[in-house]
Amino acid sequence: MFQEKRVFARLAMHAEVTIRKRDRVIEGEVEDLSMKGMFITGANPVEKDETVAVTICDTPIYGLKAKVVRVTDAGIGLEFEKTLFD
Repeated sequence: MFQEKRVFARLAMHAEVTIRKRDRVIEGEVEDLSMKGMFITGANPVEKDETVAVTICDTPIYGLKAKVVRVTDAGIGLEFEKTLFD
């Protein structure tokens, strides 16, 4: 049976997000957020294992470095290099 590996609880959240990948900006919407990552819908596909900078609009989360850990038709999963409050 599949067992979750998550350490931090997820919080459902709907906010606009921008992802900066090199010199390209991708827009999407946060579906859920945890201290160590997030899932974004509506974003153009990016490559798994890429490092990006994430900004959640209207929040103090700006330019947070993250690694793309999951890419699906529904969106992308990101893992932050540091937890949100580090």
